Amino acid sequence: MNTEGVCGVSDIAEVLRLSERRIQQLVRRGIIPKVGWGRYEFVPAVQGYLRYLEERKRADEPTIDYRRERARLTKAQADRAETEVAEVISELVNVEQAKRNIAVLFAEIRAAVLKIPDRVVPALVGNMDEREIKAVLSREIDSVLTALADSDVVIEPSEDEERDDGIGNKLG
Repeated sequence: MNTEGVCGVSDIAEVLRLSERRIQQLVRRGIIPKVGWGRYEFVPAVQGYLRYLEERKRADEPTIDYRRERARLTKAQADRAETEVAEVISELVNVEQAKRNIAVLFAEIRAAVLKIPDRVVPALVGNMDEREIKAVLSREIDSVLTALADSDVVIEPSEDEERDDGIGNKLG
């Protein structure tokens, strides 16, 4: 086999491990250059076939846009961070507002407890049975505590107060 000059189709087919028919197809497609009838220059023929394989490989590879993929990753990370911040913010309570709301709650408790005597005295007047007095007082205290437990106490910012989410956005 002549590997330096001009050779036949069978030599090219043997080196490239292709059939002679396939070599002829590649010649018709301009991939392997032909010198004359059935004659090929060895080096340009091998180089042409190698170029063909490289181009085919590049065409088969999926193209990855690394900038686009990095942008997608960055956006996903930013979205996740925003979600985490929103969750943390939703769990925060303004201390001053909480103090005001607790003071209101205690005022409601105090008022309800102070009304107990006004409600129970009529039932206790003339009653000397200690167990009956304790039972009436216990029922009234339970009633007040149940009413307070059933009331919805929500700690919210006042209308004149705005909260900051820590990244410059006003809330409320």
